[in-house]
Amino acid sequence: MASFGYLLDNEINLMLNQVKRVDDVPYFLDVENDRIGYKVMDSISYNVTFGYATIFAYLKEKENLKNKGAALSRALVMPISCGQFSYANISPTRIMGVSGTLAAIGEYEKNVLDGYGLNKYIFV
Repeated sequence: MASFGYLLDNEINLMLNQVKRVDDVPYFLDVENDRIGYKVMDSISYNVTFGYATIFAYLKEKENLKNKGAALSRALVMPISCGQFSYANISPTRIMGVSGTLAAIGEYEKNVLDGYGLNKYIFV
């Protein structure tokens, strides 16, 4: 377990930081389905989380949950990142995208894009 010390220390630091910020982003409790959601655009999404702040929101709302045991067993997890990568560095055969500012980019920006193999542009 000693080899995971850094990982656990990092997660504990995240918990300590986010427990103070549980109310920073307003959440919505669906009392019928024992779930917490957040406003996304013009609706409430129950698939969005804010890390440990969402977990602490469940603990804060535990008295309002219909089935505390099931809801808390789903919520009380340690969401550890297993890795990340840059999509720009995976060398796909085609990269497609849309930008309204492509016509306005300068030479520097073109050189950056060229470094990722983006060197053909189509203007419509």
